[in-house]
Amino acid sequence: MSDSEPAEKLVTIASYSTPYEANMVQAQLAAAGIPAFVADEYTIGMNWLYSNALGGVKVQVPVSLAQEAQQLLAAQPESPIPDEPDTEVCPACGSSKTETFLNKRNSFLAWLLLGLPLLLPTERKRCHDCGHEWNPAR
Repeated sequence: MSDSEPAEKLVTIASYSTPYEANMVQAQLAAAGIPAFVADEYTIGMNWLYSNALGGVKVQVPVSLAQEAQQLLAAQPESPIPDEPDTEVCPACGSSKTETFLNKRNSFLAWLLLGLPLLLPTERKRCHDCGHEWNPAR
């Protein structure tokens, strides 16, 4: 491609919460011969609270290869590392359909008030059936 030709426009085919997820997809596409680029990875890597505001870390490919890239990603499993099912039951309803998540509320509030997240995110459990949240037994 010469300097006088305009570069082909890029289109976002996927977005992720963290830079490492986007880099894994970029590597999969590169292995298939599709040039892929990661946008906003450094901004979100420096301050993870910007992830939702910016729309996540974006994987972009040339417009002419977007359909091929989307087909390749659709053929791949969503997560390369399967989640282990939770065996803990909900104390409110007794359901075994529970999940573990990180509660980042305190870190976010500290960031809003002081300019930096002082508190670490805490691990919590949530029931899919009744919506009850609790701290797991340590």
